[in-house]
Amino acid sequence: MSPRADIEALVADAWPRAQARWSSFLVMGAPVVGAALPSIAQIHLGTREVSLDAALIAEHGLHDCVEALLAHEVGHHVRYPATLAADARLRLLERSLIPFPGVSLVNLFTDLMINEQLGAAYAPQFVRVYRAIVPMERWKEGPSFLFYLMVYEELWGLAPGAILGDHAGPFADTFPGVRADAQLLAQELFHLGPNLYTQFLYFASVVSRYLPPVERPEPVMIGPGSCSSGEPSAGDWADALTLSPQEREAIARALRDGWIDADNADRLGGRGAFDRRVAGLPGQGTADARAVPEVMAAYYRQQAERHLIRVPTRRVLGDALVPTSVDDWEPGDPVRAIDWLATLQQRGSVYGASLPLKRETVADDEGLEVPSLVPRVEIYLDVSGSMPNPVRCLNAMTLAAQVLAMGALRAQGAVRALLFSTGTTEYWSWCRSEAEISRFLMHYIGGGTVFPFHRLADSVQQCGDQQPHRVFITDRDFDACYDGDPSYAVTFGEAATKSPQLVLLLHQPNEAKTKRYERAGATVVPVADLEDFPKMAGALARALFGERA
Repeated sequence: MSPRADIEALVADAWPRAQARWSSFLVMGAPVVGAALPSIAQIHLGTREVSLDAALIAEHGLHDCVEALLAHEVGHHVRYPATLAADARLRLLERSLIPFPGVSLVNLFTDLMINEQLGAAYAPQFVRVYRAIVPMERWKEGPSFLFYLMVYEELWGLAPGAILGDHAGPFADTFPGVRADAQLLAQELFHLGPNLYTQFLYFASVVSRYLPPVERPEPVMIGPGSCSSGEPSAGDWADALTLSPQEREAIARALRDGWIDADNADRLGGRGAFDRRVAGLPGQGTADARAVPEVMAAYYRQQAERHLIRVPTRRVLGDALVPTSVDDWEPGDPVRAIDWLATLQQRGSVYGASLPLKRETVADDEGLEVPSLVPRVEIYLDVSGSMPNPVRCLNAMTLAAQVLAMGALRAQGAVRALLFSTGTTEYWSWCRSEAEISRFLMHYIGGGTVFPFHRLADSVQQCGDQQPHRVFITDRDFDACYDGDPSYAVTFGEAATKSPQLVLLLHQPNEAKTKRYERAGATVVPVADLEDFPKMAGALARALFGERA
């Protein structure tokens, strides 16, 4: 039997017992025996697939440790961290505390929580694994990992050096009092539950003392790679940006018991905590920040849910239409007029692609009218430098646009948006996807304020007798734009007259300027405080739809 086949047989035999250490009712797929993994064993928290590195197991003769390794990975699935959402919260919490970007204590913490529960059955096997795969001679590059292993010596009542070997003495000489810290951590950590974040803050407050390396400017993690993989979804990260009650409780306990000082408590839970958590998103501030806009778009959707206004549909009267006979479609005809079913039936898939048929519609009875629902909203959002970048912190203007867009879409309507500053960026086709429009709203320009009156004029002309509601979300810089050319007042007046509603959501507006917009037919919603979003959303709803919102 080959070494790999031998390990596969061990895995098949040990897997039921490993799962039973946590529960008799787990439903997990069989582990995969592979090679060249980041760690000797790992679990993907997205797929819940457990993998083992057969080459490492064979190289170090750890065949009798397979069951312990499997049970450990099951622990990540069942309890620590159990979900990628919890993993995201732990990672954002530590980013506000630990000054070394490439260092994370989350996996060490969850491993310790798991191994404490499994130690009675597998402590000797875990000791063998750590002694085999950890390059302890490099402890001066990352002393925190040797301290972490010392905690196991205290936790399992082992003799000093049982895991650290000959490095225990030099390590203790370099860090006087380290053994007492390890004893205290092993004694106190597991009694701080059930709040996982309280336990993590205590763990991090102790282990972080040993993060600075002895012989290099930045620490490295000398232990094996993380044994839990899988990246939290955009929704997980977005949800984690807002502190949970459990996290706030943990921060208060950490401050009260002296694990962290007042400055760190403020960093974790104070007024600027949200911005710091945003700054801690993976890739934020680096050349590879592609995931950040997706996360922030998901966050804005979540926040909009809390203040969502349901946009009532606008009832208009239209003819009751019936289809007529088909005719050749020609370039210039509306694409929506093509009858693809008739095209495929009469001309087949080959000729139909180049010679489609169109079908016109006419009223069944002349003058017959039926209600038609057309909730469409056209948003003009100011993204000039006076507004914060929505990808870096909460932008209340962007959130107002998100609330309005989601409300219209949930009324089976459509939205399009134009973001303006010194230039514009546009989503000018009618959108019916919440995710799509929220991603677009994450764009930012950050220059001066130049309202695109020419695009407004084009829109009014193109929409004809199907004018949408129009909302301008901006500040008093709009006044200077309006005064920039006499034709702008004409354009504005025409848009206000033809739109079912034209609303200016203005931050700290000038009262005199406001009156001229209202005389032109617009509705002005003054917003005194950008952070007072619930009132702003309510005012927006009343301005657009009165008591129906």
